[in-house]
Amino acid sequence: MKRRSDPAVPHGEVIRPVALPGRSARRSKHPGRRLLSLTGALVFLSLVLILVHVFTSKSLLIEIDPPTDSLSLRGMPWPVQVRGRYLVRPGHYRLQAERAGYHPLDREIQVGTQASQRLAFSLQKLPGYLNITSAPEHGVRIQIDDTSFGTAPLRQLELAAGTYVLQAFADRYLPYTTQLVIEGEHKPQDLEIQLQPGWAQVSIDSQPPRAEVWLDGTRRGHTPLRLELMAGEYRLDLHHPDYLPYTVDFLVVAGQALALPRARLQAGTAHVRITSVPSGARILIADRDQGQTPLNLALAPNAEHRITLTKPGYRPSHQAITVEPGQQQAFNVHLEALLGTVVVQATPEDAEVLIQGRVAGQGRLRLELPSAPQQLEVRKPGYLSHTQTITPIVDTPQVIAVRLQPAADPARRDRPARILTHQGEVLIRLDGGTFSMGAPRREQGRRTNETRHSVALQRPFYLAIHEVTNARFNAFMPSHHSGSYRGHDLSAPGLPAVNLTWEDAVRYCNWLSEREGLETVYEEKDGTWVAKTPLPAGYRLPTESEWEWAARWRPDGTLAKYAWGPEYPPVKVTGNYADRAASGLLEDTIDGYHDGFAAAAPVGSFEPNALGLFDLDGNVAEWSHDYHSIYPALSEKPYVDPSGPATGSKHVIRGASWMRSTLSSTRLSYRDQDNKRHVDVGFRIARYLD
Repeated sequence: MKRRSDPAVPHGEVIRPVALPGRSARRSKHPGRRLLSLTGALVFLSLVLILVHVFTSKSLLIEIDPPTDSLSLRGMPWPVQVRGRYLVRPGHYRLQAERAGYHPLDREIQVGTQASQRLAFSLQKLPGYLNITSAPEHGVRIQIDDTSFGTAPLRQLELAAGTYVLQAFADRYLPYTTQLVIEGEHKPQDLEIQLQPGWAQVSIDSQPPRAEVWLDGTRRGHTPLRLELMAGEYRLDLHHPDYLPYTVDFLVVAGQALALPRARLQAGTAHVRITSVPSGARILIADRDQGQTPLNLALAPNAEHRITLTKPGYRPSHQAITVEPGQQQAFNVHLEALLGTVVVQATPEDAEVLIQGRVAGQGRLRLELPSAPQQLEVRKPGYLSHTQTITPIVDTPQVIAVRLQPAADPARRDRPARILTHQGEVLIRLDGGTFSMGAPRREQGRRTNETRHSVALQRPFYLAIHEVTNARFNAFMPSHHSGSYRGHDLSAPGLPAVNLTWEDAVRYCNWLSEREGLETVYEEKDGTWVAKTPLPAGYRLPTESEWEWAARWRPDGTLAKYAWGPEYPPVKVTGNYADRAASGLLEDTIDGYHDGFAAAAPVGSFEPNALGLFDLDGNVAEWSHDYHSIYPALSEKPYVDPSGPATGSKHVIRGASWMRSTLSSTRLSYRDQDNKRHVDVGFRIARYLD
């Protein structure tokens, strides 16, 4: 397709542009006008931006106390300060301020959308420096607001500006307290502390001089005396051997010297000689032991003195005496004897009886003696003398039966002091004696089967020092097993054999007798084991009289109540009782007692008693030879070598055990009875000499 030609344009002719008059021509002719227009536009734009900033910014007032030396606020867009306020857009800014002597302020702040805002700040002072000196110069302890800072002098002690309470202390000085204001700003401050003495000079004198000075119970010397005393109240006591005591109270004020008025002592210590019938009575004055009669004492005159005289076997005497100054007085007291009845039955009947070395008579005697230990001696030419200590008991007659042995009779002298069984068990010889078996009616813990009665053990006997062990009993009865108790083994070879009947024990005794060619003591009749009468010299169980005498005998002739002493509970370990070790095993135990064994202990684990016998007072209780019975109340006729009734239903068990803990059951006069096996009942053996 052909392009059509414009008829107005000649063919082949070139058309060229022609410049027309207009804006281009004008610009080229005036360039300064173009620059002016651009500047105007910029100014306009700036004004617009400023107006936008002004109308969209918030008013911010910054207050800083105290006024600063310099302050700057930085952020975008840049804050504008107008008449003490800043025009700022909402957002984060950094505020910095400084003032000499203060910590600089450097904080990031947040400007919110509120139209007008206020921010307030306080500059903190720099710390100050404190120098402290004191009088006295050393040893003054400094405390500021309950914090200790050591002892003065103190140098360059840095403290924050503020108010403090300062306290100062020194031995023998009054405490010092002051309010301290620290200015801060790194300024040094000096403080001088002047402590006031906490004492005063006190002068003490007396007429006559050389009186012993006591202050509040402490001896300080003799008058005249000058002392430095701390402030406070004091009691002064002056004592002179020839004058009455002098007492006065006084007050010491710190820093004020005090001269007490001279004490004028009153002469006249009284001297008293105190004697008694009988002599040897203990003298107590105001419950303080002064010694024994006869005695010379110096007493304060014109004062009542309560004097008590005591002597075993006699009623205490109470007297009140008053003596004059310088007086010498004799004071004699006849003590009233507390008498007990003692019936002495001496054989032969013409044997001489002596009490405390004095002849009381012959043969059978009824004596009223003071209830204090008395030495009884029975003698006759051609016989061995008998000596023992007796203690008469008020309202309780005692019968002492003594049978003298001919001097030529070797019965007591030639028998060995100890023998051995074929198993090696040791038995010791005991010659016995006369004693009151049982317990007084008023004894705490006494049971009704412990009636007092007199027993004379005249036939010498042997008694094993140990309880029979599992090892020895199993040699007789291999099938026996002592068992255990709540996990505690009772069958070890060295432990006492338990869980056996009275019949098991007497059959063991017969077995020993047969092995050694001795006549057996027990025989079986109608299915029951009984003792022969009279008792042969073979092995047997100890009678309960023999057991109690051996357990309670003491060298001074007294009878022990407990193995450890006269009072419950025990204060030292003497045997195996229910103790702290058994607290998880047994319900009742002895508080504070610890013997180290929860259950049975190996025989001989504790110290022996006065006769050399082990474990009579504990470990396991022991079968006795006797049937149980209750003896009639004490009469003038003693039971001689009693072995209990011929028949009965239960046998006597004596002694405490590792299961016992009570006041009653640990007494040596305690009696029990049974026929059954028990985990805490064993036995020991005995026999007569012949």
